[in-house]
Amino acid sequence: MKTEHNPSYHHTIASYFARTHVKNAHNLGADTRFVLAGAGLSYAVIEQEKRRITPDQLASIVKRCWLATGDEFLGLTEQTMKLGMFALLAERLIQCKTLGDVLIYAAKFYRLCGDQLLLTIEKQGGRVFCYLEPNFTQKRKDTTPQSLLTELLLLIFHRFSSWLVAEFIALNKVAVTHTKPEHFQEYRLMFPCRCEFMSEKNALVFDSEYLQLPVIRNKEALDKYLKESPLQWFKKQSYYDTYSAKVIRILESAKSDRETQLDSVASTLNMTERTLRRKLVAEGSKFQQLKDNMRRDRAINLFKQGSLTIAQIGLAVGFTELATFSRAFKQWTGVSPSTYRNYR
Repeated sequence: MKTEHNPSYHHTIASYFARTHVKNAHNLGADTRFVLAGAGLSYAVIEQEKRRITPDQLASIVKRCWLATGDEFLGLTEQTMKLGMFALLAERLIQCKTLGDVLIYAAKFYRLCGDQLLLTIEKQGGRVFCYLEPNFTQKRKDTTPQSLLTELLLLIFHRFSSWLVAEFIALNKVAVTHTKPEHFQEYRLMFPCRCEFMSEKNALVFDSEYLQLPVIRNKEALDKYLKESPLQWFKKQSYYDTYSAKVIRILESAKSDRETQLDSVASTLNMTERTLRRKLVAEGSKFQQLKDNMRRDRAINLFKQGSLTIAQIGLAVGFTELATFSRAFKQWTGVSPSTYRNYR
């Protein structure tokens, strides 16, 4: 079990999530200008498939979708989940003694709310299976994917549970009933574990030892949490102590470009470059991919701040030549730095 790690920069999120939430709100008759305004985004921006957005932008969109639809389940279930129901549940959960009590109470709570969501908890061979089955509406004629709500609910249950016990709950597996989506690469950040698609049920799976962890959050902490929600669910979380996570921490704290080179990182980890490459591949990662993602996210956040020139941003993320940075940025996002800035 690992303690929390706070990254030194904000990661970014695929525009798919913003695009899908906004389209869903539009299909429900909501004012999408209102939904987008808080995030400082436009249709032109979120329609770019390679575009990345920040956690606070997605949080703003989701929050305004809730307000515009009056439904915490985004109009995707047969019955509305009224605004404030999660807060009501959370106020009860901080009174529970252990994580096991939390899950039992949450399952009872949603059964009392109606048939919007069936939450079932089962223990099998030293592991806990949390099954989440939303009662999706059959009346909708549009193409909003049901996975939009499934992904959000799995994310919330995992991250809020971890927050309650102040310890990251390492997942053994996440199972979903939908097919492997085009944005499945985002699952590495959402659910840092093995993901099973086209499963019979949606589920979070983790070791049963976590059930004994005490709930340590109080009313004051919860009030702050709810005031900031849903931002906490979209921020980068504390993951397994994998080699990918170790590499990312080294890259984040690097004081010079030299410290971001493969040989330097491998040396810091007391291993050869070949060994580090092999360990990353075993985790489904590559060193250059991790480094590029960090540079991309840092550049996007610097663009968002709006105080630096394109050349200065390039230097800040490790590019001494503007042309090289421009080519790399276009490869990451699909547009040049100047075009990206003009879209804002």
